[in-house]
Amino acid sequence: MDKRKISKVVGLAQASVGVAAIIFAFIFFYNIFGLQGVLDASETHVRLYLWVLIIFGLLSIISGLLLFYEQ
Repeated sequence: MDKRKISKVVGLAQASVGVAAIIFAFIFFYNIFGLQGVLDASETHVRLYLWVLIIFGLLSIISGLLLFYEQ
């Protein structure tokens, strides 16, 4: 495979993981499927998990898009 194709595939995969992390963060924060009870997360830790997942997701999306659009 060409170096550009590998870069695009890895970048797209990394950006998708970032989007999934952000979606999971909001599903966890709003307790849509009762995940807070299943994971036994206290109310004080939920906000910390939200910020960690959002920061991880944004950094992953940015890094993935930079790989995807690498010239």
